[in-house]
Amino acid sequence: MAGIQDSVRDSLPIKLGERNYNIDLAKMGRSTIDPIRQGFDTQGSPGEQSLNQAGVWKRTRNDWQLGAGQQDGDTPESGPRQYYKSTGINPWVKNELTLLKDTQFIWSDTDDNLYMASATASNGTEWAYLCAGSDVVASDDQFATGTTISNPLGGAIIGATETQSAIASDGTNVYVAGNGKVQKITANAITGSVANTDVWTLASVDGVWVANGYLLASVEDRLTVLSVGTAPSTNADIASSSFNQVANWQTVVGTSVGIFAGGNQGGQGKIYYIGINDSTAALIGPVIAAELPQGEKILSMAEYLGYVILGTNKGFRLASITGQGYLSYGPRIDITNGVQVFEPQGEHMWFGWKDYISPFDGTTRGGLGRIGLSEWTDQLVPAYASDLMASGTGTDEDIQGVLTLTNNGTEMRVFSIKGKGVYREHATNYVTTGSIDEGRFRWGISELKVAASVDLRHKALASGQSVAIKVDSDDGNTGTVTSDTTDSLTPGIQPILTSAEANIDGEYLVPTITLNTTTVTATPTLYRWTLRAIPMPFVAEVLSLPVILTNHTEYDKRDVYQDVYDEYSYIKSLLESRTLVKFKMGAEEKTVYVAGVAYEPGSIGQWSDAAQHLYPYERYRWVDGVLTVQLITVQTGVTTYRAS
Repeated sequence: MAGIQDSVRDSLPIKLGERNYNIDLAKMGRSTIDPIRQGFDTQGSPGEQSLNQAGVWKRTRNDWQLGAGQQDGDTPESGPRQYYKSTGINPWVKNELTLLKDTQFIWSDTDDNLYMASATASNGTEWAYLCAGSDVVASDDQFATGTTISNPLGGAIIGATETQSAIASDGTNVYVAGNGKVQKITANAITGSVANTDVWTLASVDGVWVANGYLLASVEDRLTVLSVGTAPSTNADIASSSFNQVANWQTVVGTSVGIFAGGNQGGQGKIYYIGINDSTAALIGPVIAAELPQGEKILSMAEYLGYVILGTNKGFRLASITGQGYLSYGPRIDITNGVQVFEPQGEHMWFGWKDYISPFDGTTRGGLGRIGLSEWTDQLVPAYASDLMASGTGTDEDIQGVLTLTNNGTEMRVFSIKGKGVYREHATNYVTTGSIDEGRFRWGISELKVAASVDLRHKALASGQSVAIKVDSDDGNTGTVTSDTTDSLTPGIQPILTSAEANIDGEYLVPTITLNTTTVTATPTLYRWTLRAIPMPFVAEVLSLPVILTNHTEYDKRDVYQDVYDEYSYIKSLLESRTLVKFKMGAEEKTVYVAGVAYEPGSIGQWSDAAQHLYPYERYRWVDGVLTVQLITVQTGVTTYRAS
């Protein structure tokens, strides 16, 4: 009997969990739950947060001055003025995005010690100097031409295998080191050969610097002062050969509070403070100012605007001077192959960037990055971005020098690449294309969203100029909208789809802006981009099931007997436990939980029988009626994500 009864029960049209039921179709209800909660704007000033969330959701950027390094564009920790990566883009003008100037290859040299310095002669002529093997090239026209000062040391200048400084400037003269000597050069010639006035003999010299008016030279861990009229001696040593705290001195920089010198020992960079005796002007022996983490070596330092910038084998750090000669540095900004040279100017600091791999075309280049010191993204974390880059074979070698020189009143950056030569910022021409990866935007939710439209606001375009926005999703979909109509200020709001006119959807969307010009003397200017998206969260349903719970009912002309109390208890247990169960109705199957049960007034007809028709015959009495069961559907299944 039980087997027959079970087979009849199994034929009932509704299955909830492991049991089947009949329902009153006339009283069944079904509706969706709006997944978008309407919010209230509590901000003091209206903005995008004030817009009705029931429509498309917007993401906009109109300022890029906080530079690169932010992969996620709209998390709670994200800033609205910072992006991920760029190539050929100048982000440093407020509310404008333009192309960078191009570079030109102006001086060829295959030597491996192309270190640089500059000085201004007494007549006002600006001289730039380039070490080249055993020679020094002096130029007063940004290396359009140059005078070769042949073999000023009678041997090789410090080479690329020795990473200390080969040349230093006091503003008027430069000093080159190597072959056991330090030689003074003024304008385009050595000043002479007077011992300890024009040239100092210091066996095995491996570095030379000028800091706070002192001419310093190093021999491994020895650091000494070179004075006019006095032969180098241990009496002038700041750190003697028995210092033993560094294997060699790598970099020296002067500051308003004294001198900092950096060296390495055992794979760790150490920075020392060298004070100045106020009474005698003598330099005071080095004391530790900061230590880098193990595995991070100091390569270079620069002081600017009251801060010390540390170039290491892993990138760079910004440090503040605290107390009497201590450095407190911030998080490291990773730069492939480290940073060996710096050049400050205005509110920026340029640095050498070897092996910069463009995220847009995959090419490897060498050139410069730029640090913005007027604003930080976090404590001791300055804004930065890629900057002028050289292209072509051999440009991925070490950046060994960088200078700011003046051409007809215009400042320009000049830099040298090991084994290649010298590159100069072009006076008039821009790169023909530049791109900026704005980062990943999720609109604050993990659910899928579909790109709806984009629009660009830019300066009127000239012939041959264009501005494009490409939108990629993590699901591999991509679409592009290009504005290239001459004199059009904006292309307007444009729908964005894939090339096959399919939706661009995913958990996150990545906008990439590309500026192009064929007229190299002018650049397009972008003021703003806006990307609109429609969220696609799971749409839950509320199902109101009028379950017929009677001792006896009929379905498909067959008698069906139920233990009413047992069935009620089962459904109520699903409510109390919030158990996820399968709900089947016809061909439909969903995962649900029971959100409520109710006998509506008038839905109870009578007391049930003693259930004598059911096996094993003993059942408690309960009520016959229609039990309204409220079900909520939930999202299940497996979502496959692409690697970020």
